[in-house]
Amino acid sequence: MVNIWPFFAQLSGAACPLCRLPGDGLCARCLDTLPRNDRSCNVCALPLPPGALPGTLCAECQLHRPSFDQVLAPLLYARPVDELIAGFKYHHRLPEGRILSDILLQAAADRPDHPDLLLPVPIQAGRLRERGFNQAAEIARHLARGLGLRWSTTLLARVRDTGPQRGLARRQRRSNLRGAFTSLGDPPPHVALVDDVMTTGATAEELSRVLRRAGAGRIEVWAIARTPRGGL
Repeated sequence: MVNIWPFFAQLSGAACPLCRLPGDGLCARCLDTLPRNDRSCNVCALPLPPGALPGTLCAECQLHRPSFDQVLAPLLYARPVDELIAGFKYHHRLPEGRILSDILLQAAADRPDHPDLLLPVPIQAGRLRERGFNQAAEIARHLARGLGLRWSTTLLARVRDTGPQRGLARRQRRSNLRGAFTSLGDPPPHVALVDDVMTTGATAEELSRVLRRAGAGRIEVWAIARTPRGGL
């Protein structure tokens, strides 16, 4: 039997966002070329050098354990992942967000236990007006539906706009975010913060401190991609 779906996809304009091969979503060849974060710190998911053993911690986590327990980030924030995320976040290309969210969903589905609640990272008010949506909330919605989990946009709130974080060093980012978030209720014992990219971990660290003070026991961070050290 002839496969007619590529023909209909071509008529409708549906195609792989990277190679433009007609089809629905990322084609298998492009999916295989995405940079995977397969060798990473067992806590913060920072990419580690070749030869690092499973369970290894990066130097920073060995010296100063973060307030969160573990990060799940299946992809590296490098080409073409950065282009797909930019298309989703800045140009409203929601199908690309769904493709990336599916990769995170598959990685999360393999974990031995799941959190009681997914918490998307709150977006600044100006960014929300500019974009019209919170990309972290869209990712959390997709994960919650696929994994049968609860999610909430009302437990965490951003109480102070901090301005752009891009271009700031790690210490500057942490200082800039101090006091920017609050918890509006009591979190369940096991939660996961959800975002598109984890860069220095400053946002995750500040939110985790807030959740710890509010009573959270285990805090995970789920992100589509992790930025390698120095790749801001």
